[in-house]
Amino acid sequence: MNICTIEVIKLRSGYEELLSDFFSKINNSEYIEAFSPHPFDRENACKICSYEGQDLYYALILESRTIIGYFMLRGWDEGYEIPSIGLGLLPEYQGYGLGRLIMNYLESTARLNNSKQTMLKVIKKNLVAINLYESQGYIFQEHNEKYLIGYKYFK
Repeated sequence: MNICTIEVIKLRSGYEELLSDFFSKINNSEYIEAFSPHPFDRENACKICSYEGQDLYYALILESRTIIGYFMLRGWDEGYEIPSIGLGLLPEYQGYGLGRLIMNYLESTARLNNSKQTMLKVIKKNLVAINLYESQGYIFQEHNEKYLIGYKYFK
């Protein structure tokens, strides 16, 4: 039996190629409609891996060689008290509970950084994501015609 391993890493120098490869896999109109925090290109992969601000950028890595998920807590650099969560998984790795794992990781990280809540934006037709976020305790309100905005308050 071959055991599969995953790890969460904070993106840093040395991960540019892996992140660029991940971006090339998700850089299509269908994926970008649901998750588009920035352009998915090599230039941004390099920027993220050399980033030194307060926002946090992570990857979920399979077998120490393939990024299967990319996620972040952003907004602190712009002075916001409430960090915004963003996450994306390769479609073939959805349905294994990894989205929940990532959400728990990001929420714990936000709490350890003294955040009282987190927020996220989701496209209204992404019912799988909305169900995940609601099960995590997010409360939604209208953002615009296309998106909902969700907040989770910590006790």
